[in-house]
Amino acid sequence: MATFYIIALIVGGGLLTVTIVFGDHTTTDVHAEVPGHVGMDASAGGTLHHGVDTSAHSTGGHGLALSSWFSFQFVVYFLAVFGLLGVTLTFVARLQPGTVLTAAIIGGVVIGQFVHQSLRVLKRTGVGSDLTRADFINHSARVTIAIEPARRGEVAIPSRTGERFLAAVAQRGDERFKLGDSVVVVAFTNGVAEVVSKQEYEFISDSKPGANT
Repeated sequence: MATFYIIALIVGGGLLTVTIVFGDHTTTDVHAEVPGHVGMDASAGGTLHHGVDTSAHSTGGHGLALSSWFSFQFVVYFLAVFGLLGVTLTFVARLQPGTVLTAAIIGGVVIGQFVHQSLRVLKRTGVGSDLTRADFINHSARVTIAIEPARRGEVAIPSRTGERFLAAVAQRGDERFKLGDSVVVVAFTNGVAEVVSKQEYEFISDSKPGANT
């Protein structure tokens, strides 16, 4: 196992150095916009202070989105801490292999998740964000955490810098949206997006006077 610890330390430490020096440039630019306006949005303008950039968010399945637990930063810090603890406890403390492996895994997961979740919280506050409500209102999104009555979910919406993840509720409180459903953001209030189904949005848009002229 000592060889694996050394490799993990080299790979994780190297990636950590690259990340610190060059920054994280893994976000992919994606653009998607739904034309039209249903007249249900909150007042435009103002700066949006919510959302997370990522390029590796789950697009389907069940349960919480994978990006809630895994990210490039998590992998980097896990490898670095896993390798560092493994090497230190093996060659310095000279503990039993089982103890070393357990401590290395736990330490890697704890530190990796701490960094990952801390970055998610910081990015959700929108520090440094200059995006406005206009960047999201009447734009399509996909559900990444199920939206239930009286419970917030989450949606991913394309932006100029990739995808941003917004806390979301159904505009009508009795509606449900499951993971992967297509929705449209029609309002943004107090940091929470209000959404309707894409089908409903298109139906209302087509029903507006002059929509087909």
